[in-house]
Amino acid sequence: MALLSLIIALLFERYFHTGSSEEREKFSNAGWFVSYQKRLAESFGGQSWFKGWVAEALLILLPVMLFFLLFEAFEDGFISSLIALALAVVILVHCLGPESPRKSLRKYFSDIANEDEQGAYEHAVSFAGKEADDWAQTQRMVSEAIFTETQRRYAAVVIWFVLLGPAGALLYRLLDWYLANNPEGTLSAPLKSIMDWIAGRISALAYLLAGDMASGVAKIKKQFFDLNVGGLELIEATGVAAIGPVLDCDTEQKQKVAENLCALKLTERTGVILFAFVAVMSLVGWTFF
Repeated sequence: MALLSLIIALLFERYFHTGSSEEREKFSNAGWFVSYQKRLAESFGGQSWFKGWVAEALLILLPVMLFFLLFEAFEDGFISSLIALALAVVILVHCLGPESPRKSLRKYFSDIANEDEQGAYEHAVSFAGKEADDWAQTQRMVSEAIFTETQRRYAAVVIWFVLLGPAGALLYRLLDWYLANNPEGTLSAPLKSIMDWIAGRISALAYLLAGDMASGVAKIKKQFFDLNVGGLELIEATGVAAIGPVLDCDTEQKQKVAENLCALKLTERTGVILFAFVAVMSLVGWTFF
């Protein structure tokens, strides 16, 4: 059922990405989670026990456990299976995205085509969340962000959906939302690091298969099993190395973003490999859902 859920969710993704970003964001925004945090804070904020890992467990793990029990209730029967499938698709669509890196970078590429390097740089900084000193660093910064954002928005969600079912996908997304505003979370930060470490290794293998394996292996062979190397950090290194040599482009504008275009194509090829991974796991019955 994991494979069928993913196929339907990806069809929804394809439909939404042909429209406006605002339409897609309605299905992936964290509004309900923010309201839920405020409600808990209003109810228990004055209690001495409502702090640290206990508060984070209620905020993050309680909704995940409730969804897990809900899916357990729809375990048997044809109608129950259809309901469970529908719920899984809803959760998966909710946790994916809300926007592909290619779509997020449309204005960046448009500015380059129009020779507006300053505008492109501003969009690059907005996308990557950091600054660069020159254009070579800017292009590399964008490439690294393409890999990490693809991992955060799609790959990690799909991997945990396969490994732990819809509850796993929801857990990853709630941790991501919470840590965006609370980066020093007592429980959430180490739990997210563990999930990223595992998902990052799986995605790294897919990048090696999709890209320049020799360069990728040479770059990460000492980092792959290192517990101190985070999942997103490994994805950056693997992705950039697996791009391989970037060919000269026929225009100066394309040359300025050649590595970025290669990075996007590599993430898309890697997505196909991860989809095949889900298919194999489903066929042999190794998926949680």
